Amino acid sequence: MSPVTTRGYPGMTTALDRYARIGGNQGGILPGMLVSPAAVAGEPNLRSATAAMPQYHRLALQDPHMQMQYHLAGYGSTNEEAVTRLTGESVERYAAMMAMPLFQHRIEYASYRSLSSRHRCMPLELLGIFEAAQQERIAGMMHRYSPELPKEDDVIAWIACPSLTRPGEELYLPAQLVFLGFRSNAEYGDKLFTPSFSTGTAAHVSLDKALLSALIEAVQIDAFILNWYTDAKAPVIEPDADGRELLTAAGLEPDGPYEVRATYLTRPELSLPNVGVTLVRRDRELPYIAFGLQADPDPRQALLRGAAEATAILAIGMFSTVFDLPHVHFAQKSSAFTDLDSNVLYFAAPHDAERKLAAVESRTAGRMDLGSVNPYAPDDESAIRTLLTELSAISEWAGYLDITPPALADTPWKVVRVLIPELLSMCLPGFPASGHPRMRSYGGVTHVVPHPLP
Repeated sequence: MSPVTTRGYPGMTTALDRYARIGGNQGGILPGMLVSPAAVAGEPNLRSATAAMPQYHRLALQDPHMQMQYHLAGYGSTNEEAVTRLTGESVERYAAMMAMPLFQHRIEYASYRSLSSRHRCMPLELLGIFEAAQQERIAGMMHRYSPELPKEDDVIAWIACPSLTRPGEELYLPAQLVFLGFRSNAEYGDKLFTPSFSTGTAAHVSLDKALLSALIEAVQIDAFILNWYTDAKAPVIEPDADGRELLTAAGLEPDGPYEVRATYLTRPELSLPNVGVTLVRRDRELPYIAFGLQADPDPRQALLRGAAEATAILAIGMFSTVFDLPHVHFAQKSSAFTDLDSNVLYFAAPHDAERKLAAVESRTAGRMDLGSVNPYAPDDESAIRTLLTELSAISEWAGYLDITPPALADTPWKVVRVLIPELLSMCLPGFPASGHPRMRSYGGVTHVVPHPLP
Protein backbone atom coordinates (compact mmCIF):
# COMPACT_ATOMS: atom_id res chain seq x y z
CA MET A 1 0.00 0.00 0.00
CA SER A 2 1.28 3.47 -0.83
CA PRO A 3 2.41 5.36 2.29
CA VAL A 4 0.68 8.54 1.05
CA THR A 5 -2.85 7.12 1.12
CA THR A 6 -5.19 9.53 2.92
CA ARG A 7 -7.70 8.23 5.43
CA GLY A 8 -11.37 8.68 6.05
CA TYR A 9 -12.27 11.42 3.59
CA PRO A 10 -15.55 11.04 1.67
CA GLY A 11 -16.02 11.45 -2.05
CA MET A 12 -16.54 14.94 -3.46
CA THR A 13 -20.32 14.48 -3.73
CA THR A 14 -20.56 13.74 0.00
CA ALA A 15 -18.08 16.48 0.89
CA LEU A 16 -20.03 19.12 -1.03
CA ASP A 17 -23.32 17.85 0.39
CA ARG A 18 -21.97 18.34 3.90
CA TYR A 19 -20.88 21.85 2.99
CA ALA A 20 -24.31 22.58 1.51
CA ARG A 21 -25.91 21.62 4.86
CA ILE A 22 -24.17 24.58 6.53
CA GLY A 23 -23.66 26.93 3.56
CA GLY A 24 -26.28 29.30 2.21
CA ASN A 25 -26.38 33.01 1.46
CA GLN A 26 -29.58 33.52 3.46
CA GLY A 27 -29.80 30.78 6.09
CA GLY A 28 -26.38 29.10 6.35
CA ILE A 29 -23.66 29.64 8.92
CA LEU A 30 -21.39 30.26 5.91
CA PRO A 31 -21.96 31.75 2.46
CA GLY A 32 -23.05 29.27 -0.16
CA MET A 33 -19.82 29.76 -2.09
CA LEU A 34 -16.34 28.44 -1.34
CA VAL A 35 -13.23 29.24 -3.36
CA SER A 36 -9.85 27.69 -4.02
CA PRO A 37 -6.99 30.18 -3.51
CA ALA A 38 -5.02 31.02 -6.62
CA ALA A 39 -2.06 28.77 -7.36
CA VAL A 40 1.33 30.49 -7.52
CA ALA A 41 3.76 29.34 -10.20
CA GLY A 42 6.77 27.52 -8.76
CA GLU A 43 5.21 27.02 -5.32
CA PRO A 44 4.06 23.69 -3.86
CA ASN A 45 0.74 22.71 -5.40
CA LEU A 46 -1.48 21.83 -2.44
CA ARG A 47 -5.24 21.41 -2.75
CA SER A 48 -6.98 24.07 -0.65
CA ALA A 49 -10.32 25.79 -0.16
CA THR A 50 -11.51 28.79 1.82
CA ALA A 51 -14.70 30.73 2.56
CA ALA A 52 -15.67 33.97 4.27
CA MET A 53 -16.80 33.55 7.88
CA PRO A 54 -19.46 36.12 8.87
CA GLN A 55 -18.57 38.34 11.82
CA TYR A 56 -20.31 36.18 14.43
CA HIS A 57 -18.03 37.42 17.20
CA ARG A 58 -19.70 40.83 16.98
CA LEU A 59 -23.02 39.23 17.91
CA ALA A 60 -21.65 36.83 20.50
CA LEU A 61 -19.54 39.48 22.23
CA GLN A 62 -21.97 42.36 21.58
CA ASP A 63 -19.24 44.50 20.06
CA PRO A 64 -20.21 45.85 16.60
CA HIS A 65 -16.67 47.04 15.83
CA MET A 66 -14.58 44.11 17.02
CA GLN A 67 -12.08 42.68 14.53
CA MET A 68 -11.16 38.99 14.52
CA GLN A 69 -9.30 36.72 12.13
CA TYR A 70 -10.83 33.24 11.76
CA HIS A 71 -7.98 31.74 9.66
CA LEU A 72 -10.59 29.67 7.86
CA ALA A 73 -9.25 27.21 5.29
CA GLY A 74 -9.08 23.56 4.37
CA TYR A 75 -6.14 21.89 2.69
CA GLY A 76 -4.91 18.43 1.76
CA SER A 77 -3.65 16.09 -0.92
CA THR A 78 -7.07 15.93 -2.62
CA ASN A 79 -9.94 18.35 -3.23
CA GLU A 80 -12.20 16.09 -1.14
CA GLU A 81 -9.85 16.44 1.83
CA ALA A 82 -9.64 20.22 1.40
CA VAL A 83 -13.42 20.72 1.27
CA THR A 84 -14.00 18.35 4.20
CA ARG A 85 -11.43 20.16 6.34
CA LEU A 86 -12.89 23.55 5.39
CA THR A 87 -16.38 22.40 6.43
CA GLY A 88 -15.10 21.02 9.72
CA GLU A 89 -13.11 24.16 10.52
CA SER A 90 -16.14 26.33 9.72
CA VAL A 91 -18.31 24.32 12.10
CA GLU A 92 -15.62 24.48 14.79
CA ARG A 93 -15.11 28.25 14.52
CA TYR A 94 -18.84 28.96 14.56
CA ALA A 95 -19.47 26.70 17.55
CA ALA A 96 -16.53 28.09 19.51
CA MET A 97 -17.74 31.64 19.05
CA MET A 98 -21.39 30.91 19.85
CA ALA A 99 -20.66 28.69 22.88
CA MET A 100 -20.51 31.60 25.31
CA PRO A 101 -24.09 32.85 24.77
CA LEU A 102 -25.25 29.21 24.57
CA PHE A 103 -23.95 28.46 28.08
CA GLN A 104 -24.50 31.89 29.62
CA HIS A 105 -27.30 30.57 31.87
CA ARG A 106 -24.86 28.14 33.49
CA ILE A 107 -22.21 30.70 34.43
CA GLU A 108 -21.67 31.25 38.17
CA TYR A 109 -19.95 34.36 39.49
CA ALA A 110 -18.05 33.84 42.72
CA SER A 111 -14.64 34.06 44.34
CA TYR A 112 -12.46 30.98 44.52
CA ARG A 113 -12.64 31.09 48.31
CA SER A 114 -16.44 31.03 48.26
CA LEU A 115 -17.06 28.52 45.45
CA SER A 116 -14.34 26.06 46.48
CA SER A 117 -16.03 25.66 49.86
CA ARG A 118 -18.96 24.01 48.01
CA HIS A 119 -17.48 22.56 44.80
CA ARG A 120 -14.25 21.25 43.30
CA CYS A 121 -12.68 24.31 41.65
CA MET A 122 -9.57 24.57 39.53
CA PRO A 123 -6.67 26.11 41.51
CA LEU A 124 -5.87 29.72 40.73
CA GLU A 125 -2.25 28.90 39.88
CA LEU A 126 -3.61 27.44 36.64
CA LEU A 127 -5.42 30.70 35.87
CA GLY A 128 -2.68 33.14 36.85
CA ILE A 129 -0.16 31.66 34.43
CA PHE A 130 1.96 34.76 33.82
CA GLU A 131 4.66 36.32 35.91
CA ALA A 132 3.57 39.50 37.70
CA ALA A 133 5.39 41.82 35.28
CA GLN A 134 3.80 40.05 32.29
CA GLN A 135 0.33 40.35 33.81
CA GLU A 136 0.79 44.08 34.34
CA ARG A 137 2.04 44.55 30.77
CA ILE A 138 -0.85 42.58 29.27
CA ALA A 139 -3.32 44.74 31.21
CA GLY A 140 -1.61 47.86 29.87
CA MET A 141 -2.04 46.68 26.28
CA MET A 142 -5.43 44.93 26.56
CA HIS A 143 -7.31 46.89 29.17
CA ARG A 144 -9.99 44.34 29.99
CA TYR A 145 -7.45 42.17 31.82
CA SER A 146 -6.49 42.62 35.46
CA PRO A 147 -3.03 44.08 36.10
CA GLU A 148 -2.58 41.73 39.07
CA LEU A 149 -2.52 37.96 39.36
CA PRO A 150 -5.72 36.33 40.70
CA LYS A 151 -6.39 36.16 44.42
CA GLU A 152 -8.80 33.93 46.32
CA ASP A 153 -11.28 36.76 46.96
CA ASP A 154 -11.43 37.99 43.35
CA VAL A 155 -14.80 37.35 41.72
CA ILE A 156 -14.52 35.40 38.47
CA ALA A 157 -16.94 33.53 36.22
CA TRP A 158 -17.08 29.70 36.55
CA ILE A 159 -18.66 26.91 34.52
CA ALA A 160 -19.33 23.36 35.76
CA CYS A 161 -17.94 20.67 33.44
CA PRO A 162 -17.74 16.87 33.49
CA SER A 163 -14.24 15.66 34.36
CA LEU A 164 -12.23 14.01 31.59
CA THR A 165 -9.86 12.10 33.86
CA ARG A 166 -12.16 11.40 36.84
CA PRO A 167 -15.27 9.79 35.28
CA GLY A 168 -18.53 10.69 37.00
CA GLU A 169 -17.11 13.76 38.72
CA GLU A 170 -17.95 17.40 38.06
CA LEU A 171 -15.53 20.28 38.41
CA TYR A 172 -15.66 24.04 38.06
CA LEU A 173 -13.40 25.76 35.54
CA PRO A 174 -12.91 29.49 34.88
CA ALA A 175 -15.23 30.45 32.04
CA GLN A 176 -12.59 32.79 30.62
CA LEU A 177 -10.47 29.72 29.80
CA VAL A 178 -13.33 27.65 28.40
CA PHE A 179 -15.02 30.19 26.11
CA LEU A 180 -13.32 32.04 23.30
CA GLY A 181 -13.44 35.82 23.75
CA PHE A 182 -15.18 35.66 27.14
CA ARG A 183 -16.16 39.09 28.48
CA SER A 184 -16.58 40.17 32.09
CA ASN A 185 -20.00 41.16 33.46
CA ALA A 186 -20.22 44.65 34.95
CA GLU A 187 -23.07 43.57 37.20
CA TYR A 188 -20.85 41.08 39.03
CA GLY A 189 -17.50 42.83 38.64
CA ASP A 190 -15.70 39.62 37.70
CA LYS A 191 -12.06 39.86 36.63
CA LEU A 192 -10.22 38.54 33.59
CA PHE A 193 -6.61 37.33 33.75
CA THR A 194 -5.76 35.08 30.82
CA PRO A 195 -6.64 35.27 27.09
CA SER A 196 -8.44 32.18 25.81
CA PHE A 197 -7.72 30.26 22.60
CA SER A 198 -9.55 27.62 20.63
CA THR A 199 -6.96 24.98 21.57
CA GLY A 200 -8.87 21.79 22.40
CA THR A 201 -11.93 22.60 20.28
CA ALA A 202 -12.76 20.17 17.47
CA ALA A 203 -15.60 19.27 15.12
CA HIS A 204 -16.34 15.92 13.50
CA VAL A 205 -19.28 13.88 12.29
CA SER A 206 -19.29 11.79 15.47
CA LEU A 207 -18.85 12.72 19.12
CA ASP A 208 -16.00 10.24 19.68
CA LYS A 209 -14.05 11.53 16.68
CA ALA A 210 -14.59 15.13 17.80
CA LEU A 211 -13.34 14.24 21.30
CA LEU A 212 -10.26 12.50 19.91
CA SER A 213 -9.44 15.47 17.67
CA ALA A 214 -9.83 17.88 20.59
CA LEU A 215 -7.54 15.79 22.80
CA ILE A 216 -4.94 15.52 20.05
CA GLU A 217 -4.95 19.27 19.51
CA ALA A 218 -4.45 19.98 23.21
CA VAL A 219 -1.52 17.57 23.39
CA GLN A 220 0.16 18.81 20.20
CA ILE A 221 0.02 22.48 21.21
CA ASP A 222 1.44 21.70 24.66
CA ALA A 223 4.41 19.88 23.11
CA PHE A 224 5.02 22.72 20.65
CA ILE A 225 4.92 25.47 23.28
CA LEU A 226 7.35 23.53 25.49
CA ASN A 227 9.70 23.02 22.56
CA TRP A 228 9.61 26.62 21.40
CA TYR A 229 9.96 28.48 24.71
CA THR A 230 11.96 26.10 26.97
CA ASP A 231 15.04 23.91 26.62
CA ALA A 232 12.87 20.92 25.61
CA LYS A 233 14.62 20.64 22.27
CA ALA A 234 13.44 18.15 19.64
CA PRO A 235 15.35 15.78 17.36
CA VAL A 236 15.37 16.39 13.62
CA ILE A 237 13.61 13.66 11.63
CA GLU A 238 15.77 11.98 9.02
CA PRO A 239 13.44 11.25 6.07
CA ASP A 240 13.78 7.82 4.49
CA ALA A 241 12.39 6.85 1.08
CA ASP A 242 8.85 6.67 2.45
CA GLY A 243 9.32 10.01 4.17
CA ARG A 244 10.45 11.65 0.96
CA GLU A 245 7.39 10.23 -0.80
CA LEU A 246 5.17 11.67 1.93
CA LEU A 247 6.72 15.10 1.52
CA THR A 248 6.42 14.94 -2.26
CA ALA A 249 2.70 14.21 -1.79
CA ALA A 250 2.46 17.51 0.10
CA GLY A 251 4.06 19.31 -2.86
CA LEU A 252 7.55 19.41 -1.35
CA GLU A 253 9.92 17.75 -3.81
CA PRO A 254 13.53 17.17 -2.66
CA ASP A 255 14.84 19.63 -5.28
CA GLY A 256 12.02 22.15 -4.75
CA PRO A 257 12.34 25.77 -3.58
CA TYR A 258 11.97 24.85 0.12
CA GLU A 259 14.20 22.97 2.50
CA VAL A 260 12.05 20.77 4.75
CA ARG A 261 13.01 20.52 8.43
CA ALA A 262 10.82 18.10 10.38
CA THR A 263 11.18 17.65 14.15
CA TYR A 264 9.73 15.13 16.59
CA LEU A 265 8.09 17.13 19.39
CA THR A 266 6.54 14.31 21.47
CA ARG A 267 7.06 14.55 25.25
CA PRO A 268 7.77 11.31 27.17
CA GLU A 269 4.70 11.62 29.44
CA LEU A 270 2.35 12.17 26.46
CA SER A 271 3.60 9.76 23.82
CA LEU A 272 1.26 10.65 20.93
CA PRO A 273 3.40 11.10 17.76
CA ASN A 274 3.80 14.83 17.29
CA VAL A 275 5.62 16.41 14.33
CA GLY A 276 6.54 20.00 13.53
CA VAL A 277 7.54 20.88 9.96
CA THR A 278 9.46 24.03 9.09
CA LEU A 279 9.84 25.15 5.48
CA VAL A 280 12.82 27.38 4.71
CA ARG A 281 12.98 29.01 1.28
CA ARG A 282 16.38 28.27 -0.24
CA ASP A 283 16.75 31.59 -2.11
CA ARG A 284 15.78 33.62 1.01
CA GLU A 285 12.93 35.34 -0.76
CA LEU A 286 9.42 35.81 0.61
CA PRO A 287 7.80 33.68 2.03
CA TYR A 288 10.99 32.75 3.87
CA ILE A 289 9.92 30.50 6.80
CA ALA A 290 6.60 28.75 7.45
CA PHE A 291 5.74 26.24 10.16
CA GLY A 292 3.12 23.48 10.45
CA LEU A 293 2.25 21.25 13.41
CA GLN A 294 0.28 18.01 13.57
CA ALA A 295 -0.07 15.02 15.89
CA ASP A 296 -1.62 11.70 14.89
CA PRO A 297 -1.71 8.09 16.15
CA ASP A 298 0.12 7.24 12.90
CA PRO A 299 3.51 9.06 12.93
CA ARG A 300 3.70 9.09 9.14
CA GLN A 301 0.32 10.83 8.93
CA ALA A 302 1.58 13.39 11.47
CA LEU A 303 4.52 14.14 9.16
CA LEU A 304 2.33 14.36 6.05
CA ARG A 305 -0.26 16.62 7.66
CA GLY A 306 2.37 18.82 9.33
CA ALA A 307 4.03 19.35 5.96
CA ALA A 308 0.67 20.11 4.35
CA GLU A 309 -0.15 22.67 7.04
CA ALA A 310 3.22 24.40 6.62
CA THR A 311 2.65 24.50 2.85
CA ALA A 312 -0.77 26.08 3.34
CA ILE A 313 0.70 28.73 5.66
CA LEU A 314 3.08 29.88 2.93
CA ALA A 315 0.10 31.59 1.33
CA ILE A 316 -0.33 33.93 4.32
CA GLY A 317 3.03 35.54 3.62
CA MET A 318 2.48 35.75 -0.13
CA PHE A 319 -1.03 37.19 -0.12
CA SER A 320 -0.44 39.52 2.85
CA THR A 321 2.46 41.09 0.96
CA VAL A 322 0.14 41.76 -1.98
CA PHE A 323 -2.96 42.91 -0.08
CA ASP A 324 -1.72 44.10 3.34
CA LEU A 325 1.84 45.32 3.04
CA PRO A 326 1.62 47.70 6.06
CA HIS A 327 0.91 44.69 8.29
CA VAL A 328 4.02 42.96 6.95
CA HIS A 329 6.14 46.02 7.84
CA PHE A 330 4.46 46.23 11.26
CA ALA A 331 5.39 42.62 11.98
CA GLN A 332 9.08 43.33 11.29
CA LYS A 333 9.40 46.64 13.11
CA SER A 334 6.97 47.26 15.95
CA SER A 335 4.61 44.37 16.76
CA ALA A 336 4.32 43.22 20.38
CA PHE A 337 2.97 39.95 18.94
CA THR A 338 -0.40 40.00 20.66
CA ASP A 339 -2.10 38.31 17.69
CA LEU A 340 -1.58 35.18 15.59
CA ASP A 341 -0.90 36.97 12.31
CA SER A 342 2.07 39.28 12.81
CA ASN A 343 4.21 36.41 14.14
CA VAL A 344 3.62 34.45 10.93
CA LEU A 345 4.45 37.50 8.83
CA TYR A 346 7.59 38.09 10.90
CA PHE A 347 9.00 34.71 9.84
CA ALA A 348 7.67 35.01 6.29
CA ALA A 349 9.77 38.09 5.53
CA PRO A 350 13.47 37.52 4.68
CA HIS A 351 14.61 40.54 6.73
CA ASP A 352 17.18 39.36 9.32
CA ALA A 353 17.13 35.94 7.71
CA GLU A 354 20.10 34.58 9.66
CA ARG A 355 18.63 35.53 13.03
CA LYS A 356 15.24 33.98 12.23
CA LEU A 357 16.79 30.77 10.95
CA ALA A 358 19.01 30.58 14.04
CA ALA A 359 15.90 30.87 16.23
CA VAL A 360 14.35 27.88 14.45
CA GLU A 361 17.55 25.82 14.56
CA SER A 362 18.01 26.49 18.28
CA ARG A 363 14.89 24.41 19.01
CA THR A 364 16.50 21.18 17.79
CA ALA A 365 19.05 18.70 19.13
CA GLY A 366 20.05 15.35 17.64
CA ARG A 367 18.47 13.31 14.86
CA MET A 368 16.07 10.35 14.63
CA ASP A 369 14.42 7.97 12.20
CA LEU A 370 10.64 8.33 12.15
CA GLY A 371 10.41 4.66 11.22
CA SER A 372 11.50 3.83 14.77
CA VAL A 373 8.24 5.26 16.15
CA ASN A 374 5.47 2.70 16.55
CA PRO A 375 1.83 3.62 15.84
CA TYR A 376 0.16 5.00 18.96
CA ALA A 377 -3.09 3.02 18.71
CA PRO A 378 -4.84 0.75 16.18
CA ASP A 379 -8.18 2.62 16.19
CA ASP A 380 -9.95 5.72 17.52
CA GLU A 381 -11.36 4.02 20.61
CA SER A 382 -7.93 2.76 21.64
CA ALA A 383 -6.37 6.17 20.97
CA ILE A 384 -8.92 7.93 23.21
CA ARG A 385 -8.41 5.37 25.97
CA THR A 386 -4.61 5.65 25.82
CA LEU A 387 -4.68 9.46 25.74
CA LEU A 388 -6.99 9.65 28.75
CA THR A 389 -4.82 7.17 30.65
CA GLU A 390 -1.73 9.28 30.03
CA LEU A 391 -3.55 12.52 30.81
CA SER A 392 -4.95 11.15 34.08
CA ALA A 393 -1.38 10.85 35.37
CA ILE A 394 -0.73 14.58 34.94
CA SER A 395 -4.15 16.26 34.99
CA GLU A 396 -6.73 16.47 37.77
CA TRP A 397 -8.66 19.39 36.29
CA ALA A 398 -9.29 18.35 32.68
CA GLY A 399 -12.92 18.98 31.68
CA TYR A 400 -15.05 19.00 28.55
CA LEU A 401 -18.30 20.30 27.10
CA ASP A 402 -20.37 19.33 24.09
CA ILE A 403 -20.75 22.78 22.48
CA THR A 404 -22.60 21.67 19.34
CA PRO A 405 -24.86 24.67 18.59
CA PRO A 406 -28.62 24.30 17.93
CA ALA A 407 -28.10 25.53 14.36
CA LEU A 408 -26.37 22.21 13.61
CA ALA A 409 -28.97 19.96 15.26
CA ASP A 410 -30.15 18.51 11.93
CA THR A 411 -26.59 17.80 10.70
CA PRO A 412 -24.18 15.01 11.68
CA TRP A 413 -21.66 17.51 13.08
CA LYS A 414 -20.60 17.44 16.73
CA VAL A 415 -18.29 19.92 18.42
CA VAL A 416 -16.36 19.21 21.63
CA ARG A 417 -14.51 21.69 23.81
CA VAL A 418 -11.73 20.20 25.96
CA LEU A 419 -9.78 22.17 28.56
CA ILE A 420 -6.72 20.59 30.18
CA PRO A 421 -5.40 23.38 32.45
CA GLU A 422 -2.25 21.49 33.45
CA LEU A 423 -1.10 21.56 29.81
CA LEU A 424 0.13 24.65 28.00
CA SER A 425 -2.41 26.06 25.58
CA MET A 426 -1.72 28.26 22.58
CA CYS A 427 -0.36 31.63 23.71
CA LEU A 428 0.07 35.14 22.40
CA PRO A 429 3.45 34.85 20.62
CA GLY A 430 4.96 37.71 22.60
CA PHE A 431 3.63 36.48 25.96
CA PRO A 432 4.48 32.88 26.82
CA ALA A 433 2.94 31.65 30.08
CA SER A 434 6.11 32.07 32.14
CA GLY A 435 4.31 31.41 35.43
CA HIS A 436 2.54 28.22 34.35
CA PRO A 437 3.53 25.22 36.52
CA ARG A 438 4.22 23.06 33.45
CA MET A 439 6.47 25.69 31.88
CA ARG A 440 8.38 25.95 35.15
CA SER A 441 8.64 22.16 35.43
CA TYR A 442 10.60 22.21 32.17
CA GLY A 443 12.99 24.86 33.45
CA GLY A 444 11.01 27.96 32.52
CA VAL A 445 11.09 30.22 29.47
CA THR A 446 14.56 30.40 27.90
CA HIS A 447 13.64 31.36 24.31
CA VAL A 448 11.95 34.76 23.95
CA VAL A 449 11.45 34.83 20.17
CA PRO A 450 7.72 34.82 19.20
CA HIS A 451 6.49 31.44 17.99
CA PRO A 452 5.61 30.99 14.27
CA LEU A 453 2.24 29.21 14.52
CA PRO A 454 -0.95 31.00 13.33
